[in-house]
Amino acid sequence: MKAVSTVCVVSSVAEWCKRFLEGRELLEDDARLGQAHRVITLELIAEVNALVLDNRRITLNEIHRILGISVSTTHNIMHQHLKFQKLFAQWVLH
Repeated sequence: MKAVSTVCVVSSVAEWCKRFLEGRELLEDDARLGQAHRVITLELIAEVNALVLDNRRITLNEIHRILGISVSTTHNIMHQHLKFQKLFAQWVLH
């Protein structure tokens, strides 16, 4: 059986100690700058589906620009949730 080991970088441990000494009580990280993570919701899936049914030749990049979501989120919705695949430049059900 393989032993499980946890490695902590000394600088990380020092940073945690500093934060707790300053009065921090929670373990969660602070919010980071940048685009917020969007959860794939039924409404978002329905919006993507409506765009595709309206124009079967729409690209992933066009969908991501129209809805303001990442290309990877768009890809996941198209392939994992809606089960679409590109065939002869059109989206069809797989």
